[in-house]
Amino acid sequence: MAKNHNQYLWLGYIFFWCLVYLINTGPHWGIYSTTRELIETVGLVTSLQMLIAFIAIKYLIPISLRKSKNIKFIVLLIVLTFIACEIHILIRVLYLEPTYPESYVRFFEVNGKRTLLERMFSLWTMKYLFFWKFPQHLYPAFILIAHSFYLTQRQLLKVSEQKQKAELKALKNQLNPHFIFNTLNNLYALTLQKSERAPIVIEKLSDILDYVLYRCNEKYVYLESEVALLKSYITLEEIRYGKRIQVTLETNIESNPKIAPLLLLNLVENACKHSTSEEIGLAKVSIAIDANESQVYCTINNTIPSLIKPSQSGGIGLQNLQRQLDLIYPNQHQLLIEQDSASFQVTLKIEVK
Repeated sequence: MAKNHNQYLWLGYIFFWCLVYLINTGPHWGIYSTTRELIETVGLVTSLQMLIAFIAIKYLIPISLRKSKNIKFIVLLIVLTFIACEIHILIRVLYLEPTYPESYVRFFEVNGKRTLLERMFSLWTMKYLFFWKFPQHLYPAFILIAHSFYLTQRQLLKVSEQKQKAELKALKNQLNPHFIFNTLNNLYALTLQKSERAPIVIEKLSDILDYVLYRCNEKYVYLESEVALLKSYITLEEIRYGKRIQVTLETNIESNPKIAPLLLLNLVENACKHSTSEEIGLAKVSIAIDANESQVYCTINNTIPSLIKPSQSGGIGLQNLQRQLDLIYPNQHQLLIEQDSASFQVTLKIEVK
């Protein structure tokens, strides 16, 4: 694949320089006495254009633009172009004009009495170079520099997207392994007791794992699917903690918008974990979800165990959630955290498309 890409790139460069050669030839085919003169004269200009473009892209950009030294790049490019233009004048005076005098009658009339140094460095020559030769010699380099910049930016964007996807995948795969481990232990205990709740645990855990592993691989999923996931999770937490936890879920979903998967699960998991940690009484978690076509609004409130300081009730779970929101919903979300000595509340508002 890469080999084919390089081949197409080289073919593109060949086509580009052939086109530049034709442009340099212009409408003045008739002014050249022979085909050889045409090839040599236009070839000289095109060769110098290629030299400027090659040096600019190969050397000037790496030592200047990529180090944020724009002024240095401009100065070096001007110096390079000036040298190329002077080389052009030198070759024309020493070779082209004596070899093809019939084509340079007008130049002889204007410059015939000037010395070589005057032809190269006089005030008239500087104006001629600045207003005509500089643009002529520089335009292919500008086109190729712009193309090189485009390819670089596209590659950087591709790398950035791949990095973002990898980061999002890692964040999405953060379902607490302790939850799965504890659920399996709880299932084992219920199986030994031949409890009627064991099949429920198997069913709900299977639903969660199937959803996390297979059904939420898309960037966005329907909100109702996320709510169904939350219900399965809540059921397992209630079986696990029994009378130690009370979870309420209220929904008011006017439509069924799509949101990024597992965001709400992360919030609920965080609330259940921190409300039951070190709790010897009843832990309470209340969840309210409202949604319409333009936004999803979720509020989760959980009690804080008396043995836990308020500042300890957050954690890395909310940090990961914030990172996901920044990646998926830049400038389209609000995450508000409020807490006191007895409760911890997280409010999430997402603007959906």
